[in-house]
Amino acid sequence: MSLNRNVGLKLPPKGRVFSILSDEPRDSFHWLAMVEHEYQTQITVFTRLAPQRLGQHLKLDRIEFKWLSESMDAHALSPSLERIHHAISTRISTDSGVIWLDAVEYLIHRHGFDAFLAFTRSLADELNGTEWTVLLPFTPLSLEGTEIAHLRREAMPFDISNQFTSQIINFESDNESIESEDNTVIDEEQIEEIIYVTTESKLKMLSSIAEAALSTEVLKRRIDQWVEMGFDVSELDQAVSSERGVRYSIYREVEERVRRAIECERRVQMIEVRGHSVEATKMRFRIMQLTGLDDIENSLDQILQGEPV
Repeated sequence: MSLNRNVGLKLPPKGRVFSILSDEPRDSFHWLAMVEHEYQTQITVFTRLAPQRLGQHLKLDRIEFKWLSESMDAHALSPSLERIHHAISTRISTDSGVIWLDAVEYLIHRHGFDAFLAFTRSLADELNGTEWTVLLPFTPLSLEGTEIAHLRREAMPFDISNQFTSQIINFESDNESIESEDNTVIDEEQIEEIIYVTTESKLKMLSSIAEAALSTEVLKRRIDQWVEMGFDVSELDQAVSSERGVRYSIYREVEERVRRAIECERRVQMIEVRGHSVEATKMRFRIMQLTGLDDIENSLDQILQGEPV
């Protein structure tokens, strides 16, 4: 892989937990790929991405990784805070390096913010005096302002925004490449417009698939369709290798959430034209993550009925 050595790439101090705030999730993986190439350091990734998807961002033969999933896969780890905490505690007992936990939003939605905050505090205590750093990348739009403030106190933000170049990072094997994002500064209105155009232009309701027709290949095509729209349907990766009945059950659950998300997006456009652009931007991120749909629907009801949120 070729990369300009003068990019000012820096690592945060060891023995602490840091958060990485980015409006574009791909930026974080680009930065981690640069770290893997530039530094001779151990990298352990805990992710919601299945191995084949993670391999689109990182060289899997050069890192350790755990797929946070209930799937019966050699790399799978149940996404409970206790199991993740135990795995991280075991890893930091020797050597040195970087622990990357990119499932912050998912874990907060699954276990609650207070539980995740306690988990972060416990990790910070265990890291003290070690040669490891834990990094928690997440998008600010996914959390409430008070939650971000609490999390920032436990995991100080580490800025990676000035560590990118506009060049292409070329991987010499597998004919894969990752292009770092243009480090152009855009204001809040531009960000909202980008999000608005992306979601409106891609979202569409797809016909439901009957259980008898839901083969592995059919499910893979449906996953690709939803991913192309921008939805996070990573939990369906485990359904691909499941038995037909389990596969269909997981598919139906995700399909229902996608249906609700698309309906929410239609209503978000309604509140946006009424001047609720900030609320619309935050809702759109959660819609694409398929999380917090109950809260979004309630907030939409209140706004459309003229009630204070």
